[in-house]
Amino acid sequence: MPDFPMRRIGRSSLEVTALGLGCATLGGSRIAVTRAEAEAIVRAAWDAGVRYVDTAPYYGVGQAERAVGDALRAEPRDEWVLSTKVGRLLRPRPSASQAAGPGDGERHSVMPFDPVYDYSHDGILRSFEDSLQRLGLARIDILYVHDIGHLPAWAGRASWG
Repeated sequence: MPDFPMRRIGRSSLEVTALGLGCATLGGSRIAVTRAEAEAIVRAAWDAGVRYVDTAPYYGVGQAERAVGDALRAEPRDEWVLSTKVGRLLRPRPSASQAAGPGDGERHSVMPFDPVYDYSHDGILRSFEDSLQRLGLARIDILYVHDIGHLPAWAGRASWG
C-alpha cells in the first residue's frame, strides 16, 4: 500500500491524504455505475491507501453517499476523513417509476429523488442529518456548501424569516 503524504486542512488539526477519492461519478453521473461497482471502487481506493473521500447528496441523488458509507463503515473511523455537501435536499418523486435514467440528460441514477436547492438554516441542518442517514455514519468531518453560485438566485425566492 502506498504511503501517501498527509496535508493539514487550513488551521484545523484535520489531516487528509494528498490523494483523495471524489465520488461524483460513483452516483451515476455521465456513466452508469451499479452500487456494487461503486462500493468496489471505494474499497480499491482504501486498499491503495486513500484516506480522504468526498461525496455529496447530489451525486446519484443519494447513491454515492450510500455506497461510500457501505464500503467504509467497518473501517476504523479515526483513520479516514469524509466530506460531503449541503445546499440541496432530495425530495421523493411521486412515483419510483419516474426515477432519472439514461434518457434523462447525463444522469444515470435509479434513485427516485429530485434534488432541490435549499440554503436555509433548516435546509442545511436537514441535508446534514439526511447525509448521516444515507451514509449510515455518526460523523462527517468536512461539510461543504455545494454549488454556492446558486445561492443568490435561490435567496431571491426564499423567505428568510
